[in-house]
Amino acid sequence: MYRNVVLIFIITINLYGVSFQVLATSEPQSTSAKTAKTCNSENIILNNVTTISYNFEDKHFQQLGKAKLSVLFWDIYESTLYTSDGKLPFSSNACQQTLFEIRYLRDISKKELLENTESQWRYLNVEKATYSDYLTLLNDIWPDIQAGDQLSLLTQGSVTVFYFNQQKIAEIENRLFGELFLRIWLDENTSEPKLRQQLLGDLA
Repeated sequence: MYRNVVLIFIITINLYGVSFQVLATSEPQSTSAKTAKTCNSENIILNNVTTISYNFEDKHFQQLGKAKLSVLFWDIYESTLYTSDGKLPFSSNACQQTLFEIRYLRDISKKELLENTESQWRYLNVEKATYSDYLTLLNDIWPDIQAGDQLSLLTQGSVTVFYFNQQKIAEIENRLFGELFLRIWLDENTSEPKLRQQLLGDLA
């Protein structure tokens, strides 16, 4: 069922206890390996970035835009979008890296995150058969969120890496997932067009 999808849990004492589990494995010659040969030293993800350190974004990326989501009187989160070449995500070559960071301004349970993600995919008319397996993966990855926490997504080619408060927590190898996840904010038919405009800046 998880053909060509790799999910790797990283040892994180403060979140999940000391654990290591592989839910699925890819074929022997992975897309990651092929990409590594092409991108060489420019390949950030495949150089095993386990921590997003201070000034990581400034050193490796160009900021496209920044936005804040508010509902009525409540601020929900601030988000920032970067790419390594200053172009639209997934619009250039396989070596392009995209970094999407969300800093939460209120507590949000994992259940809420999953429900909101599914709701947005449904809003975009994505078929349930396309995203149902991804929700299962995300249920195993995401923690409950407290105000001030940061969830980051780093993509390159077919690889998507999640970071929680700058620490790597999981890796998924499936190009469709990275694109599908970012469509929630960047699709022309997104439910939040103002956020899309702010995140893409001059590229919108």
